Amino acid sequence: MEYIPGREELTTAELFRILSKSLELETVNGNTGHERLIESQDISRPGMALTGYLHKFLYERVQIFGETEISYLDSLSAERRKDSLESLFELPVYCSIVTKGLDPPDELVKLSKSSSSALFRSTMDTTPLIRGLCSFLDMVFAPETNVYGSLVEVFGAGVLCTGRSAIGKSETVLGLLERGHRLIADDRVHVRRIGNALFGIGDSGMAHHMEIRGLGLVDVSAFYGIRSVKDRQQINLEVKLEEWSRHNQDFDRTGLIQKISTILDLPIPRTIIPVLPGRNLTLLLEVAVMNYLLLQKGRNVPEEVEKDLIKRIISKELKSGRK
Repeated sequence: MEYIPGREELTTAELFRILSKSLELETVNGNTGHERLIESQDISRPGMALTGYLHKFLYERVQIFGETEISYLDSLSAERRKDSLESLFELPVYCSIVTKGLDPPDELVKLSKSSSSALFRSTMDTTPLIRGLCSFLDMVFAPETNVYGSLVEVFGAGVLCTGRSAIGKSETVLGLLERGHRLIADDRVHVRRIGNALFGIGDSGMAHHMEIRGLGLVDVSAFYGIRSVKDRQQINLEVKLEEWSRHNQDFDRTGLIQKISTILDLPIPRTIIPVLPGRNLTLLLEVAVMNYLLLQKGRNVPEEVEKDLIKRIISKELKSGRK
């Protein structure tokens, strides 16, 4: 998937570079306005504004000229059409898109150029273009943060592996790659909240490299093949590696207590695995994911064992009472 830029990097030129193929975009007035920043994740259809009602005109959004807007402009005389569009471009409109392969009126082309506003045309119908554009802008403008750890896809689930520096996160993830799982990010995970889901991507500078102490940087895709890496993944759970010590033995032994982490105000389940010499952390992390997947299917093994144990205790007490 194409790298999603930060909101401070999204110019109209970058928008065109990323979406020109998927949204079938072409430039109408060259590079005019391509340096201007996209200022909003929403779009606007300037229907009422073209009639002169500018009170609620949202000029800070990408303007979509569909068949309704273009047919209305075509119905006007050249003078009225010029007046209608001039009232729009007196405000700082920075980007417009004409849909359905329609020819933009000459006045729209000239005013876009004179006001340094980008103008694109798409062969797509208006509704699917708006859907695709809004989906992309939602990702760009989504709440975001950085989390230090590694993100790997295990059995289709996104696992955020965290823990203190040098505790063995990268080595554990390397073991997962050996077993056929996929790396998304190592060391620093850039997290975006989109709706009620968290998605993680890697650092664009690091690509799919890992830092292994004593070995340096390792190119994962070169070692394990292109199928061993992925650009973006929903984060489903956190597995935290925590050093075991005689003073820190407060680890869950039954699985009855469900721990939770919160990232960008969204909760995700968390499992804490104590790190001890000789423990196969790669295998334990796989088991943590399988346990999570079972929970998603309605199976809670610790609760099932507890209920069975309680049932057996009650049954034994009843038999003892009858004697």
